[in-house]
Amino acid sequence: MKRLFIAAVLVASAFASWALESAELGRIDYIEGSVTISRLGKTITAPNIDDALLSGDLIKTSNDGQVVIAMDKSTGMRGTITIRPRSALYLKLDSIKGEPRTTVDLLTGSMGSKVSKIAGAPTVNVVTDSSVMGVRGTEYGVAVSVNDSVLVTCVEGSVAVSDGTDEVPVPAGHGLEKKPGERLRLLPVAVSSVQDFTDRWIADEIEAFKADAPRALADYAKRYQDLSAKFAAAYDPFQSSPTPRKWAEEDRSGVTVNPLDPTVLSEKKEMAGYLLNIRKVLFIFERVYYRVDELSDIVAGTSAEKSLVAPGLTAEDFLASVKADRDKLAAEVSRYRYIESLYAERDPEGDFFGNQDDFFNSSGGF
Repeated sequence: MKRLFIAAVLVASAFASWALESAELGRIDYIEGSVTISRLGKTITAPNIDDALLSGDLIKTSNDGQVVIAMDKSTGMRGTITIRPRSALYLKLDSIKGEPRTTVDLLTGSMGSKVSKIAGAPTVNVVTDSSVMGVRGTEYGVAVSVNDSVLVTCVEGSVAVSDGTDEVPVPAGHGLEKKPGERLRLLPVAVSSVQDFTDRWIADEIEAFKADAPRALADYAKRYQDLSAKFAAAYDPFQSSPTPRKWAEEDRSGVTVNPLDPTVLSEKKEMAGYLLNIRKVLFIFERVYYRVDELSDIVAGTSAEKSLVAPGLTAEDFLASVKADRDKLAAEVSRYRYIESLYAERDPEGDFFGNQDDFFNSSGGF
């Protein structure tokens, strides 16, 4: 069922957001510590208060990093999104039947928000690898653990959580937990101590990981290696094609492209298959990568480093190899997203791959 859920997310989101890829989603209202923003192949290493956040941006915070984003009126919402330490997420702004929809794609870590709609019927969706949160006029938080567990807390308003099998409303004063292989479970949460509750939950998840670290690390190693191979298989034909280089040169030269030109239509058809194949793998691969990166700090200096995660491969060596892959993977993902944005410029309708009402094709939705 989890695979079906992921497929539903991909169908709903694949390329539908390109029309608003460069739209301003908000501005930095507060920032501390180390925060980076990745945008179309470039990395902003020292963002400042009042800097704009654009649809499609990847925001990453370090151990001491935190950033608060004041949402732009174009999202149809007012309020803030807070990205907490050791987190990574994408921000996206879509147009669904003419109404704005903000999507927060949480790869790892935790975030919180307090928003209310100001126009139309927009929603905020928060996506993880095992659940989708639909939010209206609410104060809420979402955390993802190294064990692939998810915690949703609701302080005010309402949150509807779906894992592709069940949909559960989360009222104010409650949390919802999703553990791998288990059903959604409601938890009582004191509104006055939501952050303390979340911090304890994250700490408990780390302790649960440590209790069987060798097994968990072996599982991550297998997943990472399998997904890395699949990503390479999807990325290689894209990289080998002359079309991405041609598009990049046209972009640098300021060439005005006619989306209906037969050559452009042929190039789009070629790129569509390559980009979609990459996205299918990347949806999970990025999440596994960031979880593994987080594990490096947890197991550093412990006996788990010497445990075997595969024949002849220790956890220490595996984690070092992932770290060594970091720059290459970051460059490839940035190039993919850059060409993805150039595809959008060549698609005047912005919906070449179609659009869906929501993640599970339900017009009632969240």
